[in-house]
Formats: sequence, C-alpha cells, structure tokens
Amino acid sequence: MGARRTKKEAARRGIRVSAGDPRYPALVRGFNLRWVGHPRHVTVCRDALQVLRAVQDALDDDLRITVRSGGHCYEDFAVGNDGGVIIDLSSMTGVHHEEATGLYCVEAGATLWDVYLRLYKEHGVTLPGGSCYSIGVGGHVLGAGYGFLSRRDGVTVDYLHAVELVHVTSARKAEVITLRRDSPDPVERELFWGHLGGGGGNFGIVTRFWFKDPPRAPSEAHRVSLGWDWRDLTRRDLARLVRVFGSFMERNSGVDSPYKGMLASLGLTHNSAPQVTMNAHYVGDQPELLAEFAALLDQAMPRRGASRRTIEIRRMPWLFAVQNANDSGPNRCAKHKSAYMKKPFPDGQLDVLWDFLTTPRYRNRTASLAVNAYGCQVNAVDEAATAYPHRSSIMKLQYHTYWEDPAEEQVHLRWIREFYQAMYGERGPYPDETFDGCFVNYPDVDLRDWQTLYYKGNYPRLQEVKRQLDPLDVFHHKQSIELP
Repeated sequence: MGARRTKKEAARRGIRVSAGDPRYPALVRGFNLRWVGHPRHVTVCRDALQVLRAVQDALDDDLRITVRSGGHCYEDFAVGNDGGVIIDLSSMTGVHHEEATGLYCVEAGATLWDVYLRLYKEHGVTLPGGSCYSIGVGGHVLGAGYGFLSRRDGVTVDYLHAVELVHVTSARKAEVITLRRDSPDPVERELFWGHLGGGGGNFGIVTRFWFKDPPRAPSEAHRVSLGWDWRDLTRRDLARLVRVFGSFMERNSGVDSPYKGMLASLGLTHNSAPQVTMNAHYVGDQPELLAEFAALLDQAMPRRGASRRTIEIRRMPWLFAVQNANDSGPNRCAKHKSAYMKKPFPDGQLDVLWDFLTTPRYRNRTASLAVNAYGCQVNAVDEAATAYPHRSSIMKLQYHTYWEDPAEEQVHLRWIREFYQAMYGERGPYPDETFDGCFVNYPDVDLRDWQTLYYKGNYPRLQEVKRQLDPLDVFHHKQSIELP
C-alpha cells in the first residue's frame, strides 16, 4: 500500500529533478547558454493538475516560481531562478481537435513543429507561428508570435479563443480556471484579453490553448534566396539595398496588398560574414510576384561587370518549406534586440548600419540585423483589440549576436548595445511616426521604458489584469507586468 501511495503521489505532483540528478544540468539551462539556473528543483508536469500541485507546493515552501515551455527565452526569465522551482511544461505536448466545440486544443509544452505537423496532417489547418519550430507554444503564443504566414493571416493570438490558467488567489491558493473570448462575463473577457499578447510569466501558468477557425494550411510554397558579397559592397550600395527594401514594404504592407502571401527577410550581416542576404517565402496563386520582388532588389545592386543573375524560384510542399526554413541553430550564448518600423529607415540610420556592420573593432560572422517584412493582415486589427499593440508597422527588426566562449560576453554585448543606442538613442525605438516600439517575445533587459516599448497604451489595462489574476505578484521576472 505504501508503495502504491508513493506512486500516486508522484503522479499527482509531477517529476521532481534536483541537483545531483543527471537530468538537472540540462533542465536548468535554456536555449541561450548565457543563462544557467540553480533552483532547488525542477518539476516536470504532464497536465494542469500537476502544475496546480507544483504551484501550491512552491507557495507553501515560499519558493519563487518560473516557467519553462520550450526554453527559448532570450533573457533569464524562465531558468534564472536560484533557490526556487522551475515548472517545466515540456511533457505537455498534446494537439487535438474537439469535435463538440470545433476548437483546436494545444498544450503549452508543445513545440511549434508539434503544432504544424499535427494540425497539417490531421486537419489541413495551421497557425501563423514562427519559423524556429523548436520553440515552445507557451511563451510564443502569449507574446503574440508571428511567422511566415502572418502577413496573410495575422498573428497567433488573432485565433486564440480560450486558455486554461493556473493562477494564485489573494488567499495564496493555486487554482485552475478557463478564460474565454466569448464569455458572457465582461471581467472574464478582460482577463482573457490580457493573454492576447500580454507576454508569458505575468499572470500565472497557461497549460492549454484553444484556437478557433485557424487558417487553412497552404498546399505549397515558393522560396527565393539572394546574396551579395561584402567584398563588392560600398556604403552607397548597402544604403540603396535597404532603401529599396523599405520603400517596397511601405508600398506593399496594406491589408489588400497582392504581396500579403510573402514574407521576406533582409539579413544585414556583419562584414566578417561573406554576404548580405535576402530570403523570401510566398504562398498564394501568383508566385511570379516573388520573382518580381527579388529582381527589384537585385537590379538595385551593382554587378561590377558581371552579367545579371537568373532569379531561381524554388517550389515545394508547404510543410517541407516550413521544415527547411528552421533557423534556430545550435545552443549558444546570444544577445538580441528588436524594433518595429512604420516607415523606411531614415538616412542617418543607414550610415549607422554601415559603420557598425563594417567596423574592424568587432569581428563576428554571426552578428547581424534581420529586417523582416511585416504588416498586411497583422495591421487589420485595432491595437487595443488585443494586448499586442504593434498593428501599424511595415517592418520588424531583430538585432542579434552569438558566441561560444562565455569569457567573450562583454565584447559582444558592447557591440550590440552601442549599435542599438546609435540607432535609437537612450529611449529606444519609442513609438512615433517612424518607430513602433519593441517585441515582447524578444525581451531585452537593457530597455529603460520597456512598459511603453512592449505594450504602448495597453499597459495600464494589463496592470489591472495582473491585479485580478496575480494580486500577490507570485509570477514575476525582470520585465513582468507590475501591479498597479
């Protein structure tokens, strides 16, 4: 009897992994190897009841709680927990369709690849999520994840209909609740609104997501890749390329753009890499548009006496295109920053780009600025309709640098921080006529006014959601929603 009770108790509480267990070193690290936690233990959960028990145990033992879904957080919000408990959701990978409701249920530990594969093969639908498909759904969706189909279909939270949430009451009790978009209770609808891009780790632990009427998965995709050798580029060449790309996006980021099926990314690498690159994907019935866009960019660049290249468009099943496009890369140390743009780059920024991408004081072929096409269907939603407010941008930027040796950290941090400050000053890309803040799913602890940069005018509403769902501020990190 005693042994049976022990097994039942373990099943109810999840699997605890403590220091000394051979699994511990892997479970206290995230994808970004800058961060290594030292929690009292990691609790691996398989369902909401185990999460509930893990949260209550942590409350009873006065331990700080952090949550890990896929472990891809750019900062230490998931694993940076010394002496507390990391609640690991990675065993919660279910994806299924509910016949009674017509909703698609996804558990919070599923990776994007789990979601794409199951939804596509079993139901012919998908979500407009990210290209790095090893990312966990939990953090990705709560920050309003985007991906290849976002210009055509919007962001993931545009299809989110309900969430199952483990939160903590003012009486210090963990409880499981479900919040729905169509609830007759206006308070519940407001609490649900907070999960439409309000970010992970703020209000509790979402264990399941339900999506309504997700878009049909494309049958096939078309892809094009271009590259321009750094050895052939001048300051004027790089400026021309960035101007042409930005002007095109300004003209073609409306809701009715014929290019809404295209997502393009301009890879402005440091010149220690061989090339500046452009990769674009298109889904739809006019693949010739992709060739025209690629030709526009290529014709803007000098050939230095060489003949004009032939633009090669690759055609493949959409699921293969998603699989081939995964750009997560290996686990390593990294720093990231972000910005949204409503207009093309100002001339002064073009000089800054050249200076920092060609500086001889810093050599790192993995350092770059990715300039991604944005807008179209994303911008069809009012910025107050969801907690995610960036609904007027034409481009989404990600600055990043990677390294292997932890001893080199300050060298890499100095370059990206100086680059970013030269582009935006102390305030960052503060929302105005040209810029539109930063992406909460690319967290950056260097930001001063992160509340406005991530959430704009939606932040006070999110504070009220915090007050009602997490009045004791149990769920917190360096940039979590603050109590009002």
